[in-house]
Amino acid sequence: RGKVVAPGFVNIHSHAGFNIFRGRSEDAGFKAPTGLYFPMSTVMTREDRAALGALSYAELVRGGCTSVMELEEDVECLAPFVEKLGVRSAMGEMLGDADPDAMVKGEFRYDEAAHAAQMERATGFAQRWHGKADGRITAIMAPNMTISSSARQLKDARAAADKLGLRLTIHLGWSEFEHQTARRVHNQGSFEYARDNGLVGPDVVVTHCYVVSDSDIDILAKGGAHVAHCPLMNAFRGLIAPVNAMRSRGINVALGIDNMFGDYFDVIRAAVMCARIKTNDPVALKSEDALEMATMGGARAMGMEREVGSLEIGKRADLIVLDFRALGLQPVLDPVQNLAYHAHARDVEMVLVDGRVLVDGGEMKSVDRLAVVDAATAASKSAWARFERKYGGPIAA
Repeated sequence: RGKVVAPGFVNIHSHAGFNIFRGRSEDAGFKAPTGLYFPMSTVMTREDRAALGALSYAELVRGGCTSVMELEEDVECLAPFVEKLGVRSAMGEMLGDADPDAMVKGEFRYDEAAHAAQMERATGFAQRWHGKADGRITAIMAPNMTISSSARQLKDARAAADKLGLRLTIHLGWSEFEHQTARRVHNQGSFEYARDNGLVGPDVVVTHCYVVSDSDIDILAKGGAHVAHCPLMNAFRGLIAPVNAMRSRGINVALGIDNMFGDYFDVIRAAVMCARIKTNDPVALKSEDALEMATMGGARAMGMEREVGSLEIGKRADLIVLDFRALGLQPVLDPVQNLAYHAHARDVEMVLVDGRVLVDGGEMKSVDRLAVVDAATAASKSAWARFERKYGGPIAA
């Protein structure tokens, strides 16, 4: 009585270990990548990443995400937990052969040794984990950004993906700083640089795209790339992606939580609000559109639209059950609108992946929730202590 069954959400863009920046990055604006993200990558340990990543995955599954596309430095440290948890995940080593300490100073130098080591880790992970956990874990190639990857790295990532049968993803169109830096460092705009080096195509998920021109959208549409729209991160950066313009060009747009955030329902609501603000149109994007982006849109981006993303005979049993008798969800005149606009992660009662129950009665079945939380808390404290010792404060300058 009072239950609603829905397809599991497909979170098409996630940095699990980046929950370490909760309470630190939200007000940092565009200083976050060079002042927080890259510097933190130099002090985090493998144990830190594993503990923090486990917390993020647990939060996502508890809140109804049954599939996750994950980009992480040292992604292999997360794979055993992902296998134990039972979630479906496309996982990739986040590549970037630019010197992180030089980037803090606004300098871009690319390191051939770093590139070789990263490619070895990325392809090694793919060879060890692609298709594991009864096919729930797949590998992807994941260059971070156009400004943090050399042309050689992008081309080698494309070649490896083609050889191993993997999909790819990259951050693109996330700031004017990115565009200006790409022109200065690569003598090309970001989108042209990505396209010319193999990172725009029907097997590529391009993330963000909230600073894009008509010609950038044209590159995506002609290339057949998918877009991972992260509206919460958009809003916190003070920018909004032109989702309606991209969808009108036939571009598949899916939804990602990105980092720091833990409730995917907030992403669904933010997608609607951002689209309406961007177009000054109160019906520019509706509840069914946002839910389609959160389910089938993500499934298409992962290349799994025949297997997940909807409740159909013959598809995998990736589904969620919500308690619509919870406070805040009644009365129900339209369950789709209530789901999109009023539900929260706490309202998810049951989560199944491949028919296996991962959450029941709101509690995780395969992992100890409190142990996961405590380990992540300890990891965060130790990592921030090392960060402040190295960089002299809560943000690198």
